Amino acid sequence: MEHAIEASFKGYLLTGLAIPDGSMFASLLILRLPNGDQLTSGVLERFVNASEAKQHAVEYGIRQVEHYERVRSDLDDQSGSNAHE
Repeated sequence: MEHAIEASFKGYLLTGLAIPDGSMFASLLILRLPNGDQLTSGVLERFVNASEAKQHAVEYGIRQVEHYERVRSDLDDQSGSNAHE
């Protein structure tokens, strides 16, 4: 697909899409979870060129995965400390 790039990150597959939108390109993300489920963003931003749109989507996805992993780790830490109380 000409208007897509893929990147693997921590077991997730991130697909950055650039969808033609008039004279611009809309940036979207498809995120495949390690269990095979897929999540799709709405339009993230619009860019003048497709490369910027795709790259933005992948960078956004990496930030989302990092945030999710951090929250999950914090919750695991909290549940572990609650088990000893």
